[in-house]
Amino acid sequence: MNKNKVNSRKVILVRAYVVLSLLLVFVVAIFTAAIKLQMGTDKVFAEQMSEKNTRIKEVEALRGNIYADDGSLLATSVPKYDVIFDLRADGLTTKIFLSKIDSFSQLCAGMFPEKTADQWKEYLIKHRDKKTRYLKIAKDLGYEQIKTIKTWPIARDGKFKGGVWYEEKGKRMYFMGDLAKRTIGYIKDKTSVGLEGAFDTLLRGKNGRIMQQRMSGQIWRPIQIANNQPPVNGKDIVTTLDVRIQDIAQYSLQKGLEAESADHGCVIVMETKTGAIKAMANLTRGEDNKYYETQNYAVSEFTEPGSTFKVVSAIALLEDGYVKPTDSIDNSWGKWKWYDMDLEDAVKPKKRFYTLGECLQYSSNVGTSKFVMQHYKKNPEKFTNHAITLGLQSKPKFDIPSSNSPSIATPDEASWSGTSLPSLSIGYSSKLSPLQTLMIYNTIANKGKMMQPYMVKEIRLEGQTLSKIEPIVIKEHAFSANTATLITNMLVQVIDNGTAKDIKSGSYKIAGKTGTSWIANAKGGYNEENAKQYQASFAGFFPANNPEYTIVVVVNNPKSGKYSGAQIAAPIFKNISDRIYSTHIKVQPALHVASLPQVPGILKGDLQKTKLVLNDLGISSKLLPADSGVVTKVDYIESTKEAHSLKLKPMMVTPGYMPDLRGMGLRDALKILSDLGLKVNYVGYGRITEQSPAPKTKIGDNTLPVSLTLKPIE
Repeated sequence: MNKNKVNSRKVILVRAYVVLSLLLVFVVAIFTAAIKLQMGTDKVFAEQMSEKNTRIKEVEALRGNIYADDGSLLATSVPKYDVIFDLRADGLTTKIFLSKIDSFSQLCAGMFPEKTADQWKEYLIKHRDKKTRYLKIAKDLGYEQIKTIKTWPIARDGKFKGGVWYEEKGKRMYFMGDLAKRTIGYIKDKTSVGLEGAFDTLLRGKNGRIMQQRMSGQIWRPIQIANNQPPVNGKDIVTTLDVRIQDIAQYSLQKGLEAESADHGCVIVMETKTGAIKAMANLTRGEDNKYYETQNYAVSEFTEPGSTFKVVSAIALLEDGYVKPTDSIDNSWGKWKWYDMDLEDAVKPKKRFYTLGECLQYSSNVGTSKFVMQHYKKNPEKFTNHAITLGLQSKPKFDIPSSNSPSIATPDEASWSGTSLPSLSIGYSSKLSPLQTLMIYNTIANKGKMMQPYMVKEIRLEGQTLSKIEPIVIKEHAFSANTATLITNMLVQVIDNGTAKDIKSGSYKIAGKTGTSWIANAKGGYNEENAKQYQASFAGFFPANNPEYTIVVVVNNPKSGKYSGAQIAAPIFKNISDRIYSTHIKVQPALHVASLPQVPGILKGDLQKTKLVLNDLGISSKLLPADSGVVTKVDYIESTKEAHSLKLKPMMVTPGYMPDLRGMGLRDALKILSDLGLKVNYVGYGRITEQSPAPKTKIGDNTLPVSLTLKPIE
């Protein structure tokens, strides 16, 4: 090899090593600098905290809203305050306390009339004598009430001299009462349920923190340092829930449960083509025999469904080509013994041979089981695989998760026996939730297309859409459209001439199936005949020729003497479907929140939020001074829209008079009205267009609840 070439190669390698070494040093330097920067940032707080008279104050983020499908507010948070009296505060001497307690008690009695002035005085003195430190004298007050209290004797001396201080918190408000209470959910202590729990990370936002310094007069002043962190308010979620359908479903379920003295029950209404949940009602009988939403049975209760499962048997037989609609089976006149299992039809057959459609029509246990045994006895895996394909052995993905799981018996289990297959074919040897049963029937209604159920369709922040959740197809062809059509025709006959003929409608066609099953005890068995408990169910869709809604109804342990799905669950279904058909299908208004124009038409609202939104959108704005000679609320603004900007001006709010809320969003209006101690009724969604009392009306203790009308932004 040429010596010059060898030397040249050595030079290149040396240069490469040098470059790599320098690069490594550079990377290490950057990494070290980043660590120092982070340590320095954290050190600022540490150093500040080490100084005398400084503290870190956590600033609570405001929890996001929950909306219905049409924009109606289901849940929101407004700032509320608790009043705390430190009766042993360092600056609150006995002399000062006794000299001012009379006037303080008089003012307490005026604002909190549950005690007289004398009672307030006695109460406060008693706790001071007991050396009580932190006595809560009021809770859930609005900001205007707090401002008034700060002017009172003792209270105006501040936290350390007078002992009176205030805890701010976000008060969660629910506007639908008991409607969908468990579905909307709540967060309490370490318990979280429903949408509130499932979407807690999005809704709760992130608390901020500020450094404060103690000044003279025991006043804490914020210190402007680089890593003061403002709170990040929670995001809003828009659900698919239709308030009117929810009301229909819950009312119908309650009346049905009351009539049968049932333990509990649930209803789910799904939009057929999308999988959107329009209503979910769960009711449990309390000790007072009234019904309450305490558990989400629709999602989390897994039981043997009974005869509503028979459509799975029909799907398998038709998909595998084993049975044609005209084929029949010997149903043994409705009685059949297989090994140690006695099967009997609830409806006594009028003939010996049933087609597959007649097995569904008359809910024949014997006919269905014999069809399945005839074709799958030697290969039961082929049957159970159909159930697995339909997702019956796995949790469905849903916005509200369940801690329980479904199951179906399979031949690879040790418990599988000669009776397992016929038992499974009619809805035993399995555990499914009402939601899963609903998904099966919705897939039939959807010509074999299986949709994922969902309840949240949009995520928003300060009115701006961050993301939209579109319908998700789980399986485009869970089974063929032909199979779906054949089964739909069979399910129509269930209503027209079968077990559910009592709910036949003259206005529209219903397709559905009744279900009745024993409820297994804790050991997986069934009680003696005189103590058996039943589950009644009905699943179906309507209008059968072009389904728009799919519904499942489940009622547990009725005690009226009736127990079948035809007697109990089917009438509840009919009440719901009739009202939905008359109010939603014939008229069916499409309600959607209008999108904001390029420059938002914000007329009134929270100043800081408005600025945040405008900054994010890159829209310029100018805050003008308030009109002279008027009382203003500087936290809120009015705006004037121009071509590419907004002019902002402090909103006028005069104490003792009704403010002009027109153009304001509901949450902001609620804050102001709650501060004024006024109750609110509202209709619609969007921004306020009408109000009663009218603006500038004098308000007082006898003022009726405020009525607000809201309409979408145009």
